Amino acid sequence: MEAPPARFVQWKAIIHDGRPGDGIDWVSLAYLPRNVAPVIDGIALQEPGVRAQSQASISSGQPAPVTLKMPPSPNVSGVVITQSSAPPRFEQPPQGTGQKGYQTVLWTAHDDNDDELRYAVYFRGENEHQWKLLKDNLEQKFYSWDTTTLPDGAYYLKIVASDAPSNPPALALKAERESERFEVDNTPPVVEDLRVGPASGKMSGGHPVSFTARDAFSSIERAQYSLDGGDWVLVTPSSGISDAPVEQYSFGLTALPPGEHTIAVRAYDRFENVGSAKITFIVPATRP
Repeated sequence: MEAPPARFVQWKAIIHDGRPGDGIDWVSLAYLPRNVAPVIDGIALQEPGVRAQSQASISSGQPAPVTLKMPPSPNVSGVVITQSSAPPRFEQPPQGTGQKGYQTVLWTAHDDNDDELRYAVYFRGENEHQWKLLKDNLEQKFYSWDTTTLPDGAYYLKIVASDAPSNPPALALKAERESERFEVDNTPPVVEDLRVGPASGKMSGGHPVSFTARDAFSSIERAQYSLDGGDWVLVTPSSGISDAPVEQYSFGLTALPPGEHTIAVRAYDRFENVGSAKITFIVPATRP
């Protein structure tokens, strides 16, 4: 019999030989293992804009799959103590897809009694002290939600595991674990002071263009421009690298034919929020 270290059980039987019906045919022993609390082994927060769903809920029209960051495997310390004859529960891993505005958390947990577990997810802001319930009574070890319901800022999650489905209320136990810090940003950058200067001899007859991209919470990821509805062209900030909430941009357009032209610019933050602006300008005809 596989069993962890425990107190022994001893019994005694006295058999009187020669009497009809004397003897032992079989012996049964009943036991009730002591309930132990579940363990949350690890939490893995996904990149912003990733949504996790069960395989059964994925349809053919969903966006391309995204590889999910998996939490550590359960650290089972020894023999699982169980009185259940049910086969082991198989959990199909979730499928990740890209969906702007979503945040996803995955976790791993185990219970040495092999109890059935339920999970709750709580959140709090970085400067807050009270945890708020985000979702309760989860069976799966992942959760995705639309962050547009939250103000921009930094947050923490707390995962709570309970073995209440397999134990009386007085004996049920819980475990909890907090996540790392993560950020929510759903506000697009602002494109300011977009200007197109007159043609300059220094630029071989081209027009200088400048603008500022500003984000209230996160850094600017990239910026692009489009001239007269053409393809979007990547622009490098004046600092050489996009790593700040405010970036200055300055570049030149090649010589343009006379007439009206429109230039549009757009800037992305690292959460893929995009802000844009455009300006129309006139290139005068060249005097004979």
